[in-house]
Amino acid sequence: MEAIVCSTTCRRHSKAPVGVVDRVRGAVLNGTLSRVSVLASETAATDNEAPTRWAGVVEWTVPALERQRDWLLAAILRRGAGSILVLDCACDIRPGTVEAFADLASTTALVTGRPDDPGHPATATAATRREGRHLRLESLIRSDGRLPTENTRRPMTYLGALLVGGAADRGLLADILESRSGHHRDAASPPPWHDALDTLARSTRVLCAELARDVHGDEAVIGEWLAGGSHARTYIRLPDDHGNQTVRKEATGVGLGKLNDEIQWLRGLDPDAGRHFADVVASRVEPGRASMDLRFHRLPTLRRLILSEEIDADEAALWTHRVLAALRRDVYPAGSRPTPTDYVRRTHLNRVETRLAETAAALPDRRTLWKSDSLLINGVRLRNPGALVTEIAHDGQALRMLTPNRLVRTHGDPHFDNVLIDRQGHRFVLIDPRGNAGYDPAYDLGKVWHSVNSLYDLIHGGHVEASAGEDGIDYAFTSPRLVAFYHRVRDRVHAWLTATGWHQDDPHWMLKVRLAEAAHMCSVMPFHIAHDQRESVALACYARGVELFNALHRDLMAARPRPIQARIRAEPRRAALVDRSG
Repeated sequence: MEAIVCSTTCRRHSKAPVGVVDRVRGAVLNGTLSRVSVLASETAATDNEAPTRWAGVVEWTVPALERQRDWLLAAILRRGAGSILVLDCACDIRPGTVEAFADLASTTALVTGRPDDPGHPATATAATRREGRHLRLESLIRSDGRLPTENTRRPMTYLGALLVGGAADRGLLADILESRSGHHRDAASPPPWHDALDTLARSTRVLCAELARDVHGDEAVIGEWLAGGSHARTYIRLPDDHGNQTVRKEATGVGLGKLNDEIQWLRGLDPDAGRHFADVVASRVEPGRASMDLRFHRLPTLRRLILSEEIDADEAALWTHRVLAALRRDVYPAGSRPTPTDYVRRTHLNRVETRLAETAAALPDRRTLWKSDSLLINGVRLRNPGALVTEIAHDGQALRMLTPNRLVRTHGDPHFDNVLIDRQGHRFVLIDPRGNAGYDPAYDLGKVWHSVNSLYDLIHGGHVEASAGEDGIDYAFTSPRLVAFYHRVRDRVHAWLTATGWHQDDPHWMLKVRLAEAAHMCSVMPFHIAHDQRESVALACYARGVELFNALHRDLMAARPRPIQARIRAEPRRAALVDRSG
């Protein structure tokens, strides 16, 4: 990788060529940088120390006229091969930045949430929008007062580091710079290559890496933001100076306890169980904050492989079998302990009541949907899960049927988006365990079931339409083909579970799984509230949960053992047997 330093004079240093050499020394010695081109400022032209110390590596050019700087930058962009890292000045050669950008191939800008310091003021702000897991640069907000568009994730100060990846983007940026070469600019204008980058971002795909502070106050270069759950911030860090790339999870406040549990859970895994999970590279727990770095695996999730139709139902079911078999063989045997008498209430029923209340508070205009005794789901009158939860909670016989004999160590969240698949290596990697020290395996299986039976993957992926009236919810899946696909996976998994004796002679094992599934679907609404007037995902999740709870309650009542007296009355009378042998 080559580097270009556009300017060498700022308020933070006076001998910029020497500063450049000092800052890139490590990157040159370890081979990260093969050449550094410095477009020095005229005020530093008398300093000849830098090029003599690094002859053949640091090329120091002083433009005869300031307006030639754009032309020289364009010429270097055309001459270079591979990726080129363009920097405003030596100040932007930050610790770890060069190494972090070295392994990237796509054109990427580095942005941050605040100016570097009062002595190094920001000159432009980046307007961005989310594109999948990435931030895409839309434009630079110049000093003329332009504001971000409504799609902007949040304004960020542009630091002046840009990785230009590939000959096409190098040529395009060079064309833009040459077209501006020699144009008059006033003192308030942004640097010319900022202006060029603004045009480049409107013409091609420019990703953003974000320079931010982690929960501990340390500098971190964030490559991609990931969807984080349980109030944790999750992102992919750019490679460190050893080329290692990690996923960072960090939390404060309400998410702290869960992350601490996850750290302890992963750290406590024995080798047989640990081989199925991403390695913990580092963790740091401090009062009020915690973080964990996991080894990053650029692998697709099982959900993505299904939705992209890269695998068929047989392969999807096979991966599910392998995951469940590994959990049962390597994870569940540890931590076996007796089941508390309040397990069902605490684990499932109380959670549903809490999340229903949270959803009603967050969507007060639709409060009746969560609080009414009954509602219409696709035209069918069904009881509200809140009423059914209360009924089950006071039914001792039903609670006994739903309570497992023993609790074990479980993953806690093995849905299809938490399973990474390495098809070439014939292996999988589990991510985002909930750190459950003692749960029923039916809890895990309920997560699988809410993917294949409740079709949570399709709902979360936007393959559903939903609308709500005052008395109910109508919803429909928009891809019958994917619905049929998931149902084929479900049927294959159920047949495998039955054939392999998963239930271990428990006649009520599927009722336990269905309780977990229904509770999961009736507990996810607060995490999917979009405040977009439609709320399709939250409404569809709840509608499926209502259907599941009603079907579960019906079958639970049908499976209840009949009282002894009723059984005797129902059976035919038999003559008493008298022992006459004596």
